[in-house]
Amino acid sequence: MTFDQIQYFIAIAECNTYFDAAEELNISQSALSKQIIKLEKELGVTLLDRSRRKASLTPAGETFYQDALTLRRQYEIMTGHMKKYNIPMGNKNELRIGTLPILTQYGLTAHFRQFTKSHPDISLILDEVEENDLKKGLLSGQYDLIICREQMVADQSSIASVCLTEDELVAVLPAGHPLDVPVSLSALADESFILMNRYTSVYQICQELFANVSVRPQILRTGRVESIISAVVIGEGVSLLPYSNFKLFHHEHVKTLPLTPPVKLPVVIAGTKKRMNSSICQEFIRCMTAYTNCPDL
Repeated sequence: MTFDQIQYFIAIAECNTYFDAAEELNISQSALSKQIIKLEKELGVTLLDRSRRKASLTPAGETFYQDALTLRRQYEIMTGHMKKYNIPMGNKNELRIGTLPILTQYGLTAHFRQFTKSHPDISLILDEVEENDLKKGLLSGQYDLIICREQMVADQSSIASVCLTEDELVAVLPAGHPLDVPVSLSALADESFILMNRYTSVYQICQELFANVSVRPQILRTGRVESIISAVVIGEGVSLLPYSNFKLFHHEHVKTLPLTPPVKLPVVIAGTKKRMNSSICQEFIRCMTAYTNCPDL
């Protein structure tokens, strides 16, 4: 198994077709298909369901995809750590980006690659961390910019932000739950909740929403998205999650309902006001916002 094969598989999973993945990777479809077949033979499993027009993941493919994302993140972190030991070559500018582990679900990974290809004079160092370390890293100068949810930096007067994309909070219920229309938090008042970890901005948003409608929720526990969805499947409780998570975690035994009124979750590029005005940060922001399409908020 090679790292290129893992990258190829991730590209197919994210693009949904061999054609689009091959275009993004700049290789032929036949070469891409051969590498995936070699990977499947080595693993002894079928990763892709080829009976459909789009390349959909088998259950084994879903598991391998999550493991592949973890491996890629670790690879990027490892190479980032090695940057400081590199012997300088030429006159490269360094841009240090901290981000929540959300790039894949918002389709941002390809945009980072596109920026790197179009700006060979800029050395982009990417570090995926959890929320409790992200803002701290920005304020300490560890990162030039961060990619996060808007609510995480909204109360910081020294931080400016620019919208990159937008998500929406949805109710996550077992497939057989009687509710089947856009739902208010009041209608969920008697449910037991499993929410994202307490240090996350999504958890804080949920608490504010409950307080605004005078609901005191029964919170059974908190956890990561994967374990929350598994708990909802077996009827342990319900949840409130960003809808984009279901681009990664497909599960036929849960259903998602929009909230009424809707709760938008903007994703932003943020930085200290002083650092945001630098030419290198402005160029990165200009390119990333051109690649994406954030609605007017």
